[in-house]
Amino acid sequence: MARTGEGKGSSLARERSRDPVRRQRRFTQAASPSRHLLPAPAAEGSLLASRPQPLRLSRQRAIARMRQRAAQPRCLRRSPALLEVLLRGLGLSLMLGLTMAGLSQLLQSTTPARPEQDAMQELPSTLPTDLLRGQEIPALQERLAALADQPGLTAGALFWEVESGAFAGVRPDQVFPAASVIKIPILLAFLQAVETGQVRLDERLTLREDLRGGGAGVLQTRPLGSRVSALEAATLMSTISDNFAANLIIDRLGGREALNQKFRQWGLQHTQISWWLPDLEGTNTSSPRDMVWLLSQVEQGRMLSRRSRDRFLDILWRTQRPSYFRPNLGQEVRIAHKTGTLRSVVGDAGILDLPNGRRYVAAVWVKRETPNDPKAEELIAKLSQAAYEFWSAEGEPTASAAADSP
Repeated sequence: MARTGEGKGSSLARERSRDPVRRQRRFTQAASPSRHLLPAPAAEGSLLASRPQPLRLSRQRAIARMRQRAAQPRCLRRSPALLEVLLRGLGLSLMLGLTMAGLSQLLQSTTPARPEQDAMQELPSTLPTDLLRGQEIPALQERLAALADQPGLTAGALFWEVESGAFAGVRPDQVFPAASVIKIPILLAFLQAVETGQVRLDERLTLREDLRGGGAGVLQTRPLGSRVSALEAATLMSTISDNFAANLIIDRLGGREALNQKFRQWGLQHTQISWWLPDLEGTNTSSPRDMVWLLSQVEQGRMLSRRSRDRFLDILWRTQRPSYFRPNLGQEVRIAHKTGTLRSVVGDAGILDLPNGRRYVAAVWVKRETPNDPKAEELIAKLSQAAYEFWSAEGEPTASAAADSP
């Protein structure tokens, strides 16, 4: 019976060891993150304590794999998944970059250019030397030469018709003291600086003693240290020929040499600022060809945007001093101009609109041996009248027709 009891006890132990639930529990204990991966020893007095069972080969291999896996760094265990994520992210970034590049190129090709910047950044396509490549008008040329032949006076004049490019003149390349006519290119440079953002129309300029100019104007009556807007200064410079205002604009644009460099970039050959205004000695210079060419470029929209060109012409239309071109012309003629007067010279330059729709550009200077000789102003009026009568004739006279006329 004792043996039978032992036999039953042994059989019971073997059955319990083979119980799959118990085997699973013991395997779970071995795989848990405990300090030892081997199963914990059986409790004292248990049936298994007296007969420990050897681990099977499969369990040993499983435990070895688990130890090896636990010893590996975490990043190496996830490296395949991480590599896949990186590759997908790289591909997505590449696709997004190509899409954005294509979209940017599409927007650049469909966005219109800003006319203000284009007008300023592009230099004129022609030069003053190209101005007289149009057709000369022999009849008007002869009449102008005859009128200009006066003792004690030296005239330089050029008249250029906008639509046809026909022209006539006397000594168009002679250099004259510019007087206040020099304020025309200064005004043009100012409006170009406004277009490029270098100057704001509403910025305030301070009246300084070193920029004070006598002669014409109202700013010299204001206290030093007071301020005026840049647009007001540019307008006063042109409409009432304010010399203090002109010096403010010259200084704001960088000084005389900066403006002279700008004039050379435009292609002007005889236009230069050598002294602050008023230039009583006549050291600032220009020529009929330079001034006619400059005004022709503005009129044709090559130097300013449409908005700035309208502002430019509006300021010159409001010039308060009567034009030297005006005396023998009808009041219906509209003149955007700027005069210049010194004891030794008088001049005028501008754009004239006739009632018949014709438009021409004119620039005339007359030196006088006798200071303040009124014949100089009279000569400008006569030369202007000759051009006006030619282009205001009925029909559309051409240079060839004028050559055949008596």
